[in-house]
Amino acid sequence: MDAVIVEGGEHPLRGEVRLLLQAAMVVFVWTVGIGILNGTDVVDFDRKVLLSHVHAGTLGWITMSVFAASLWLFGSGASETESKAGRFFARVSLIVLPVFALTFAFTYEEPRAILGTVALAAIVGMFAWVAVRSRRIELTTVHLAILAAVATSVVGGVLGVLLATEIATGRNVLTDGGSDAHPATMVVGFLIPIGMALAEWSLRPSGRLEPAGRLGTAQVALPFMGGLLLMVGLLLDIDALPPLATVIELAGVAIFFRRLWRPIRDVAWGDRAPGRYAAMSALAIVVNIIFLNYLVAANGGDIDLVANHQLLALDHTMFVGVLTNAIFALLVVASGPTRWPRVDDAVFAGMNVALFGFVVSLLAESTWLMRISTPILGLCILAGLLDRTGAMRAPSTTSDRASDPAVA
Repeated sequence: MDAVIVEGGEHPLRGEVRLLLQAAMVVFVWTVGIGILNGTDVVDFDRKVLLSHVHAGTLGWITMSVFAASLWLFGSGASETESKAGRFFARVSLIVLPVFALTFAFTYEEPRAILGTVALAAIVGMFAWVAVRSRRIELTTVHLAILAAVATSVVGGVLGVLLATEIATGRNVLTDGGSDAHPATMVVGFLIPIGMALAEWSLRPSGRLEPAGRLGTAQVALPFMGGLLLMVGLLLDIDALPPLATVIELAGVAIFFRRLWRPIRDVAWGDRAPGRYAAMSALAIVVNIIFLNYLVAANGGDIDLVANHQLLALDHTMFVGVLTNAIFALLVVASGPTRWPRVDDAVFAGMNVALFGFVVSLLAESTWLMRISTPILGLCILAGLLDRTGAMRAPSTTSDRASDPAVA
Protein backbone atom coordinates (compact mmCIF):
# COMPACT_ATOMS: atom_id res chain seq x y z
CA MET A 1 0.00 0.00 0.00
CA ASP A 2 2.60 2.47 -1.17
CA ALA A 3 0.17 5.36 -1.39
CA VAL A 4 -0.68 5.54 2.32
CA ILE A 5 0.95 8.79 3.41
CA VAL A 6 0.57 11.48 6.03
CA GLU A 7 1.69 15.05 6.14
CA GLY A 8 5.41 15.11 6.79
CA GLY A 9 6.04 11.48 5.91
CA GLU A 10 4.67 7.99 5.61
CA HIS A 11 1.99 6.57 7.86
CA PRO A 12 3.80 4.99 10.85
CA LEU A 13 1.83 1.75 10.49
CA ARG A 14 1.82 1.57 6.71
CA GLY A 15 3.53 -1.82 6.59
CA GLU A 16 1.10 -3.43 9.03
CA VAL A 17 -1.93 -2.05 7.18
CA ARG A 18 -0.59 -3.53 3.97
CA LEU A 19 0.19 -6.92 5.54
CA LEU A 20 -3.26 -7.19 7.12
CA LEU A 21 -5.03 -6.42 3.85
CA GLN A 22 -2.89 -8.89 1.92
CA ALA A 23 -3.44 -11.61 4.52
CA ALA A 24 -7.19 -10.93 4.52
CA MET A 25 -7.29 -11.49 0.75
CA VAL A 26 -5.35 -14.75 1.04
CA VAL A 27 -7.62 -16.16 3.76
CA PHE A 28 -10.73 -15.15 1.84
CA VAL A 29 -9.70 -17.51 -0.97
CA TRP A 30 -10.48 -20.41 1.42
CA THR A 31 -13.97 -19.05 2.08
CA VAL A 32 -14.69 -18.46 -1.60
CA GLY A 33 -13.33 -21.86 -2.67
CA ILE A 34 -15.53 -23.73 -0.21
CA GLY A 35 -18.50 -21.60 -1.23
CA ILE A 36 -18.08 -22.43 -4.92
CA LEU A 37 -17.73 -26.18 -4.32
CA ASN A 38 -20.60 -26.29 -1.84
CA GLY A 39 -22.99 -24.10 -3.82
CA THR A 40 -22.52 -26.12 -7.00
CA ASP A 41 -22.91 -29.43 -5.10
CA VAL A 42 -19.52 -30.61 -6.31
CA VAL A 43 -18.55 -31.41 -2.71
CA ASP A 44 -20.85 -32.10 0.23
CA PHE A 45 -18.90 -30.57 3.11
CA ASP A 46 -19.50 -31.48 6.73
CA ARG A 47 -20.45 -28.93 9.37
CA LYS A 48 -16.87 -28.35 10.51
CA VAL A 49 -15.68 -27.26 7.08
CA LEU A 50 -18.72 -25.03 6.63
CA LEU A 51 -17.95 -23.41 9.99
CA SER A 52 -14.41 -22.72 8.77
CA HIS A 53 -15.96 -21.21 5.62
CA VAL A 54 -17.93 -18.79 7.80
CA HIS A 55 -15.13 -17.98 10.25
CA ALA A 56 -12.47 -17.53 7.58
CA GLY A 57 -14.82 -14.93 6.14
CA THR A 58 -15.63 -13.17 9.39
CA LEU A 59 -12.25 -13.43 11.15
CA GLY A 60 -9.89 -13.61 8.19
CA TRP A 61 -11.47 -11.42 5.54
CA ILE A 62 -13.57 -9.00 7.58
CA THR A 63 -11.86 -8.69 10.98
CA MET A 64 -8.33 -8.40 9.57
CA SER A 65 -9.57 -5.77 7.10
CA VAL A 66 -11.21 -3.93 10.00
CA PHE A 67 -7.94 -4.07 11.94
CA ALA A 68 -6.14 -2.64 8.89
CA ALA A 69 -8.68 0.19 8.70
CA SER A 70 -8.32 0.77 12.45
CA LEU A 71 -4.54 1.10 12.24
CA TRP A 72 -4.86 3.40 9.24
CA LEU A 73 -7.51 5.68 10.74
CA PHE A 74 -6.32 5.78 14.34
CA GLY A 75 -2.59 5.45 13.74
CA SER A 76 -1.86 8.83 12.17
CA GLY A 77 0.32 10.82 14.55
CA ALA A 78 0.84 7.88 16.90
CA SER A 79 3.88 8.00 19.17
CA GLU A 80 6.66 5.46 18.77
CA THR A 81 5.35 3.52 21.78
CA GLU A 82 1.81 3.50 20.40
CA SER A 83 3.09 2.49 16.97
CA LYS A 84 5.02 -0.43 18.47
CA ALA A 85 1.89 -1.59 20.28
CA GLY A 86 -0.13 -1.33 17.07
CA ARG A 87 2.50 -3.35 15.19
CA PHE A 88 2.49 -6.02 17.90
CA PHE A 89 -1.29 -6.52 17.87
CA ALA A 90 -1.35 -6.47 14.06
CA ARG A 91 1.31 -9.15 13.77
CA VAL A 92 -0.28 -11.34 16.41
CA SER A 93 -3.59 -11.06 14.55
CA LEU A 94 -1.89 -11.98 11.27
CA ILE A 95 -1.06 -15.37 12.75
CA VAL A 96 -3.79 -16.08 15.25
CA LEU A 97 -6.96 -15.13 13.36
CA PRO A 98 -6.31 -17.23 10.21
CA VAL A 99 -5.13 -20.23 12.23
CA PHE A 100 -8.18 -20.06 14.50
CA ALA A 101 -10.54 -19.73 11.53
CA LEU A 102 -9.05 -22.77 9.79
CA THR A 103 -9.14 -24.77 13.05
CA PHE A 104 -12.92 -24.99 12.66
CA ALA A 105 -12.40 -27.31 9.69
CA PHE A 106 -10.69 -29.95 11.82
CA THR A 107 -12.04 -30.05 15.35
CA TYR A 108 -14.86 -29.31 17.77
CA GLU A 109 -12.62 -30.04 20.73
CA GLU A 110 -10.12 -28.26 23.02
CA PRO A 111 -7.92 -26.71 20.27
CA ARG A 112 -10.84 -24.57 19.15
CA ALA A 113 -11.46 -23.24 22.66
CA ILE A 114 -7.74 -22.63 23.29
CA LEU A 115 -7.09 -20.86 19.99
CA GLY A 116 -10.35 -18.98 20.40
CA THR A 117 -9.08 -17.58 23.69
CA VAL A 118 -5.84 -16.46 22.04
CA ALA A 119 -7.80 -14.86 19.18
CA LEU A 120 -10.01 -13.09 21.70
CA ALA A 121 -6.90 -11.72 23.42
CA ALA A 122 -5.73 -10.29 20.08
CA ILE A 123 -9.14 -8.67 19.53
CA VAL A 124 -9.15 -7.22 23.06
CA GLY A 125 -5.63 -5.89 22.50
CA MET A 126 -6.63 -4.17 19.26
CA PHE A 127 -9.72 -2.69 20.92
CA ALA A 128 -7.58 -1.35 23.78
CA TRP A 129 -5.17 0.22 21.28
CA VAL A 130 -8.01 1.85 19.34
CA ALA A 131 -9.62 3.08 22.57
CA VAL A 132 -6.36 4.71 23.73
CA ARG A 133 -5.78 6.35 20.36
CA SER A 134 -9.39 7.59 20.25
CA ARG A 135 -8.61 9.91 23.16
CA ARG A 136 -5.82 11.63 21.21
CA ILE A 137 -7.52 12.39 17.89
CA GLU A 138 -10.60 14.20 16.66
CA LEU A 139 -13.27 11.56 16.14
CA THR A 140 -15.33 11.42 12.97
CA THR A 141 -18.42 9.28 12.46
CA VAL A 142 -16.21 6.69 10.78
CA HIS A 143 -13.86 6.60 13.78
CA LEU A 144 -16.80 6.18 16.17
CA ALA A 145 -18.29 3.38 14.08
CA ILE A 146 -15.04 1.43 14.04
CA LEU A 147 -14.56 1.96 17.78
CA ALA A 148 -18.10 0.70 18.50
CA ALA A 149 -17.74 -2.23 16.14
CA VAL A 150 -14.43 -3.41 17.59
CA ALA A 151 -15.93 -3.10 21.08
CA THR A 152 -18.84 -5.29 19.96
CA SER A 153 -16.40 -7.81 18.48
CA VAL A 154 -14.94 -8.20 21.97
CA VAL A 155 -18.39 -9.03 23.36
CA GLY A 156 -19.12 -11.39 20.48
CA GLY A 157 -15.70 -12.97 20.90
CA VAL A 158 -16.35 -13.68 24.57
CA LEU A 159 -19.61 -15.41 23.65
CA GLY A 160 -17.79 -17.40 20.96
CA VAL A 161 -15.10 -18.60 23.35
CA LEU A 162 -17.69 -19.58 25.95
CA LEU A 163 -19.63 -21.46 23.29
CA ALA A 164 -16.47 -23.27 22.13
CA THR A 165 -15.66 -24.13 25.74
CA GLU A 166 -19.15 -25.52 26.25
CA ILE A 167 -18.84 -27.69 23.13
CA ALA A 168 -15.37 -28.92 24.09
CA THR A 169 -16.12 -29.70 27.74
CA GLY A 170 -19.84 -30.48 27.72
CA ARG A 171 -20.40 -28.01 30.55
CA ASN A 172 -23.25 -25.52 30.34
CA VAL A 173 -21.47 -22.16 30.54
CA LEU A 174 -24.07 -20.30 28.45
CA THR A 175 -27.84 -20.20 28.36
CA ASP A 176 -29.67 -22.09 25.60
CA GLY A 177 -29.73 -18.91 23.53
CA GLY A 178 -25.95 -18.63 23.47
CA SER A 179 -25.59 -20.36 20.10
CA ASP A 180 -27.90 -17.74 18.57
CA ALA A 181 -26.58 -14.76 20.54
CA HIS A 182 -22.99 -15.11 19.29
CA PRO A 183 -23.66 -14.84 15.53
CA ALA A 184 -26.51 -12.36 15.98
CA THR A 185 -24.33 -10.00 18.03
CA MET A 186 -21.57 -10.13 15.44
CA VAL A 187 -23.85 -9.59 12.46
CA VAL A 188 -25.95 -6.80 13.94
CA GLY A 189 -23.62 -5.04 16.38
CA PHE A 190 -20.33 -5.55 14.52
CA LEU A 191 -20.94 -5.85 10.79
CA ILE A 192 -23.55 -3.12 10.30
CA PRO A 193 -21.42 -0.34 11.91
CA ILE A 194 -18.33 -1.54 10.02
CA GLY A 195 -20.22 -1.60 6.74
CA MET A 196 -21.44 1.94 7.34
CA ALA A 197 -17.96 3.12 8.35
CA LEU A 198 -16.11 1.72 5.34
CA ALA A 199 -18.81 2.84 2.92
CA GLU A 200 -18.77 6.41 4.28
CA TRP A 201 -14.97 6.55 4.21
CA SER A 202 -14.90 5.66 0.52
CA LEU A 203 -17.83 7.89 -0.43
CA ARG A 204 -16.36 11.08 1.00
CA PRO A 205 -14.58 13.24 -1.61
CA SER A 206 -10.79 12.92 -1.32
CA GLY A 207 -11.28 10.84 1.83
CA ARG A 208 -12.16 13.90 3.94
CA LEU A 209 -14.27 12.80 6.88
CA GLU A 210 -16.76 14.86 8.85
CA PRO A 211 -16.38 15.30 12.62
CA ALA A 212 -19.02 13.29 14.45
CA GLY A 213 -22.05 15.49 15.08
CA ARG A 214 -25.34 14.53 16.66
CA LEU A 215 -26.61 12.61 13.66
CA GLY A 216 -23.32 10.80 13.16
CA THR A 217 -23.15 9.86 16.84
CA ALA A 218 -26.74 8.61 16.77
CA GLN A 219 -26.01 6.61 13.63
CA VAL A 220 -23.29 4.72 15.50
CA ALA A 221 -24.98 4.52 18.90
CA LEU A 222 -28.21 2.99 17.64
CA PRO A 223 -26.68 -0.13 15.98
CA PHE A 224 -24.35 -0.53 18.95
CA MET A 225 -27.28 -0.51 21.38
CA GLY A 226 -29.33 -2.68 19.03
CA GLY A 227 -26.61 -5.31 18.97
CA LEU A 228 -26.41 -5.39 22.75
CA LEU A 229 -30.20 -5.59 23.15
CA LEU A 230 -30.38 -8.42 20.64
CA MET A 231 -27.66 -10.29 22.51
CA VAL A 232 -29.40 -9.89 25.87
CA GLY A 233 -32.78 -10.83 24.39
CA LEU A 234 -31.43 -14.06 22.91
CA LEU A 235 -29.31 -14.98 25.92
CA LEU A 236 -32.09 -14.43 28.46
CA ASP A 237 -34.97 -15.43 26.17
CA ILE A 238 -36.67 -12.02 26.45
CA ASP A 239 -39.03 -12.07 23.47
CA ALA A 240 -39.62 -8.32 23.39
CA LEU A 241 -35.96 -7.35 22.87
CA PRO A 242 -35.10 -8.78 19.41
CA PRO A 243 -37.91 -6.87 17.63
CA LEU A 244 -36.94 -3.69 19.51
CA ALA A 245 -33.30 -4.21 18.59
CA THR A 246 -34.05 -4.55 14.88
CA VAL A 247 -36.18 -1.39 14.88
CA ILE A 248 -33.33 0.49 16.58
CA GLU A 249 -30.95 -0.83 13.92
CA LEU A 250 -33.34 0.39 11.23
CA ALA A 251 -33.32 3.88 12.74
CA GLY A 252 -29.51 3.95 12.69
CA VAL A 253 -29.42 2.85 9.05
CA ALA A 254 -32.02 5.49 8.16
CA ILE A 255 -29.76 8.18 9.62
CA PHE A 256 -26.81 6.74 7.69
CA PHE A 257 -28.74 6.85 4.42
CA ARG A 258 -29.90 10.39 5.07
CA ARG A 259 -26.36 11.56 5.79
CA LEU A 260 -24.85 9.79 2.78
CA TRP A 261 -27.68 10.23 0.28
CA ARG A 262 -25.96 12.94 -1.73
CA PRO A 263 -22.62 11.11 -2.16
CA ILE A 264 -24.51 7.91 -3.04
CA ARG A 265 -26.66 9.77 -5.57
CA ASP A 266 -23.61 11.40 -7.15
CA VAL A 267 -21.63 8.19 -7.67
CA ALA A 268 -20.56 7.66 -11.28
CA TRP A 269 -21.19 3.93 -11.61
CA GLY A 270 -18.96 3.64 -14.65
CA ASP A 271 -15.91 5.11 -12.91
CA ARG A 272 -13.33 2.59 -11.73
CA ALA A 273 -13.21 4.13 -8.27
CA PRO A 274 -14.03 3.10 -4.70
CA GLY A 275 -17.28 5.07 -4.78
CA ARG A 276 -19.28 2.50 -6.73
CA TYR A 277 -18.33 -0.34 -4.38
CA ALA A 278 -19.11 1.87 -1.39
CA ALA A 279 -22.46 2.97 -2.81
CA MET A 280 -23.44 -0.64 -3.50
CA SER A 281 -22.45 -1.50 0.07
CA ALA A 282 -24.61 1.34 1.38
CA LEU A 283 -27.61 0.18 -0.65
CA ALA A 284 -27.09 -3.39 0.56
CA ILE A 285 -27.12 -2.16 4.17
CA VAL A 286 -30.57 -0.68 3.61
CA VAL A 287 -31.85 -3.86 1.93
CA ASN A 288 -30.38 -6.01 4.69
CA ILE A 289 -31.90 -4.12 7.59
CA ILE A 290 -35.32 -3.87 5.93
CA PHE A 291 -35.27 -7.61 5.23
CA LEU A 292 -34.18 -8.32 8.82
CA ASN A 293 -37.10 -6.29 10.20
CA TYR A 294 -39.49 -8.07 7.84
CA LEU A 295 -38.29 -11.52 8.95
CA VAL A 296 -38.58 -10.63 12.62
CA ALA A 297 -42.06 -9.13 12.19
CA ALA A 298 -43.29 -12.01 10.02
CA ASN A 299 -42.28 -14.50 12.72
CA GLY A 300 -43.78 -12.65 15.65
CA GLY A 301 -40.42 -11.46 16.93
CA ASP A 302 -39.09 -15.01 17.34
CA ILE A 303 -35.86 -15.30 15.36
CA ASP A 304 -35.80 -19.06 15.99
CA LEU A 305 -38.82 -19.38 13.69
CA VAL A 306 -37.05 -17.80 10.70
CA ALA A 307 -36.37 -20.44 8.03
CA ASN A 308 -32.74 -21.43 7.52
CA HIS A 309 -32.71 -20.51 3.83
CA GLN A 310 -33.99 -17.02 4.70
CA LEU A 311 -31.25 -16.57 7.29
CA LEU A 312 -28.66 -17.65 4.73
CA ALA A 313 -30.03 -15.09 2.27
CA LEU A 314 -29.84 -12.42 4.96
CA ASP A 315 -26.28 -13.43 5.92
CA HIS A 316 -24.96 -13.38 2.37
CA THR A 317 -26.56 -10.02 1.71
CA MET A 318 -24.53 -8.78 4.68
CA PHE A 319 -21.26 -10.66 4.09
CA VAL A 320 -21.03 -10.07 0.35
CA GLY A 321 -23.40 -7.22 -0.45
CA VAL A 322 -22.37 -5.01 2.47
CA LEU A 323 -18.94 -6.11 3.67
CA THR A 324 -17.23 -7.48 0.57
CA ASN A 325 -18.26 -4.42 -1.44
CA ALA A 326 -17.11 -2.16 1.41
CA ILE A 327 -13.75 -3.94 1.75
CA PHE A 328 -13.18 -3.81 -1.99
CA ALA A 329 -13.77 -0.06 -1.73
CA LEU A 330 -11.18 0.07 1.06
CA LEU A 331 -8.74 -1.92 -1.08
CA VAL A 332 -9.21 0.49 -3.99
CA VAL A 333 -8.53 3.42 -1.66
CA ALA A 334 -5.45 1.65 -0.35
CA SER A 335 -3.94 0.34 -3.56
CA GLY A 336 -4.97 2.87 -6.17
CA PRO A 337 -6.10 2.32 -9.78
CA THR A 338 -6.56 -1.16 -11.19
CA ARG A 339 -3.97 -2.59 -13.57
CA TRP A 340 -6.74 -4.28 -15.56
CA PRO A 341 -9.68 -1.86 -15.95
CA ARG A 342 -11.99 -4.30 -17.72
CA VAL A 343 -11.42 -6.87 -15.00
CA ASP A 344 -12.51 -4.35 -12.37
CA ASP A 345 -15.69 -3.63 -14.34
CA ALA A 346 -16.41 -7.35 -14.64
CA VAL A 347 -15.74 -7.90 -10.94
CA PHE A 348 -18.05 -5.12 -9.80
CA ALA A 349 -20.92 -5.98 -12.13
CA GLY A 350 -20.54 -9.75 -12.01
CA MET A 351 -20.20 -9.99 -8.24
CA ASN A 352 -23.30 -7.93 -7.52
CA VAL A 353 -25.51 -9.41 -10.24
CA ALA A 354 -24.47 -12.93 -9.19
CA LEU A 355 -25.13 -12.05 -5.54
CA PHE A 356 -28.66 -11.04 -6.48
CA GLY A 357 -29.14 -14.36 -8.24
CA PHE A 358 -27.66 -16.25 -5.30
CA VAL A 359 -29.95 -14.55 -2.77
CA VAL A 360 -32.99 -15.18 -4.99
CA SER A 361 -31.96 -18.84 -5.32
CA LEU A 362 -31.87 -19.16 -1.53
CA LEU A 363 -35.23 -17.47 -1.01
CA ALA A 364 -36.85 -19.48 -3.80
CA GLU A 365 -34.96 -22.64 -2.82
CA SER A 366 -33.95 -22.96 -6.46
CA THR A 367 -31.09 -25.43 -6.93
CA TRP A 368 -30.49 -24.69 -10.61
CA LEU A 369 -30.20 -20.94 -10.04
CA MET A 370 -27.79 -21.48 -7.17
CA ARG A 371 -25.60 -23.71 -9.33
CA ILE A 372 -25.39 -20.92 -11.91
CA SER A 373 -24.95 -17.91 -9.60
CA THR A 374 -22.51 -19.47 -7.11
CA PRO A 375 -19.52 -20.02 -9.43
CA ILE A 376 -20.03 -16.63 -11.09
CA LEU A 377 -20.09 -14.93 -7.69
CA GLY A 378 -17.04 -16.82 -6.45
CA LEU A 379 -14.96 -16.38 -9.60
CA CYS A 380 -15.71 -12.65 -9.73
CA ILE A 381 -14.54 -12.27 -6.13
CA LEU A 382 -11.37 -14.27 -6.85
CA ALA A 383 -10.68 -12.11 -9.91
CA GLY A 384 -11.17 -9.01 -7.75
CA LEU A 385 -8.69 -10.31 -5.17
CA LEU A 386 -6.16 -10.98 -7.91
CA ASP A 387 -6.73 -7.51 -9.36
CA ARG A 388 -6.28 -5.80 -5.99
CA THR A 389 -3.17 -7.86 -5.25
CA GLY A 390 -1.67 -6.70 -8.53
CA ALA A 391 -2.55 -3.07 -7.84
CA MET A 392 -1.10 -3.28 -4.34
CA ARG A 393 2.19 -4.65 -5.64
CA ALA A 394 2.44 -2.04 -8.41
CA PRO A 395 4.81 0.93 -8.00
CA SER A 396 3.39 3.78 -5.94
CA THR A 397 1.16 6.30 -7.66
CA THR A 398 0.47 8.28 -4.46
CA SER A 399 -3.05 9.25 -5.46
CA ASP A 400 -5.10 11.75 -3.47
CA ARG A 401 -7.73 9.13 -2.75
CA ALA A 402 -5.20 6.91 -1.01
CA SER A 403 -3.76 9.59 1.23
CA ASP A 404 -4.22 9.56 4.97
CA PRO A 405 -7.87 10.25 5.91
CA ALA A 406 -8.34 13.89 6.82
CA VAL A 407 -10.99 15.57 8.90
CA ALA A 408 -13.01 18.07 6.89
